Amino acid sequence: MNTVGIAYIMERKETIIDGNKITYYECIDVVCGFYYDFKTEGQKFLPLSKNQGNLITKNNTNKIQVAGFQTLNELARKNNNTYDFEKFMDDYKENVGYYYFYDPSDTYKFIRDPELIDKIKSSNKKYDMSILNEQSNISQKYSAIKKTIVAQDEPIMKILTTLFKNQTVIHSDFDLDLIAKLKENILICGPTGTGKTEILKRISKLYKIPIVIEDATALSETGYRGREVENMLQDLYLAADKDIELAQKGILVIDEFDKLAEKKQDGQTHVSRIGVQRSLLKILDGSLCYFDEKKFDTSKLTIVLLGAFDGIIKDNDYSQLTPEDFNEYGIMRELIGRISKMIPMNALSKDDIKKILVESDFSPLNTYKKLFEYMHLDFHYNNEFIDYVAERAIQLNTGARSLKTIVDDCMSSAMFKIFAGEYSEISLVAPKSDDDIPYILSKKLK
Repeated sequence: MNTVGIAYIMERKETIIDGNKITYYECIDVVCGFYYDFKTEGQKFLPLSKNQGNLITKNNTNKIQVAGFQTLNELARKNNNTYDFEKFMDDYKENVGYYYFYDPSDTYKFIRDPELIDKIKSSNKKYDMSILNEQSNISQKYSAIKKTIVAQDEPIMKILTTLFKNQTVIHSDFDLDLIAKLKENILICGPTGTGKTEILKRISKLYKIPIVIEDATALSETGYRGREVENMLQDLYLAADKDIELAQKGILVIDEFDKLAEKKQDGQTHVSRIGVQRSLLKILDGSLCYFDEKKFDTSKLTIVLLGAFDGIIKDNDYSQLTPEDFNEYGIMRELIGRISKMIPMNALSKDDIKKILVESDFSPLNTYKKLFEYMHLDFHYNNEFIDYVAERAIQLNTGARSLKTIVDDCMSSAMFKIFAGEYSEISLVAPKSDDDIPYILSKKLK
């Protein structure tokens, strides 16, 4: 063991920046010494400079990062036959205090973005799994979601408020009976294309609590072909990195819930649909479920049901719906009785759709704008084109869901010419007839 090396001691840290959890490492020290079992899981480092003789071991908080190596003879020759470990470290000390990201290839990447560095330095809010109940954070999340979901301000506020309340309750030291009384299961209903699923997707990205969005149409009653309710809990367990305690406090979103309705006008009972409804009663009540020899307690689980419930009303005003309406639609009375919060979405007007096209972060026009900026192309559209797309969406009766399809259709024949490098500018225009081309391309100047 005649070779010494440099070890950076990297401390793992977590914080909240712009509403997102950031995991990074700060270089807190540099030491010189010998490595022991460095390639194994329990890598160790024996310092010869600071903390001499005390083994430093890799753990969940700190990591050891390899730097330079020298033999003891080389080190002595450079310093008048003395082992000057401090001098050996001089070239490496400048990295102490800097921030790094860590990737699975076991390497550290220096954080160079000055704006991000300033935010890390100024942030003193540590991340924890109960971040959802910090009231100071709710307004920030509300604003972030509204950048994507337009014309649904009140539903977004209600959804966030309920989730904040639930997370406050389940992270408390209340007994399970009180938690069960305070925790709310949510039903979000409204027309297709109003943003029900997208709101939950936005929340799943903004909050680092485990959340999964499942499709009810894939479920079947136990014993029948298809996914069982326990499979959804298993997905949540995997989303929580196999931390069962964390998964039990997560959020289970069941999309297309209305497709489980047992329509009375069908004249016969669909055993799979009614069976799945009965299976859901179990997890809504708060009970023990089992998968892969794991025990999952749903007592603290937040369950969110999403559905369009086509035909449940005639005027698209979901705000006046009652439990009896859902029962008539085909949802078991026992199941709907376990939903304590019903949140209706706003039906979208033509003006709402025009606003989505112009303002939403995920508007197809704004995503194309980013693409063309990357390609150094000028991109324009006028009010007539916005009006044309909104009118087509209204005719299709699919809300904002069809906007991407409509805009892609308008752009399809233009994209080949753009990618061929013939043009430097595109303007979208409303076609006067079905045969008109909805764009104008301008060639590059020679």
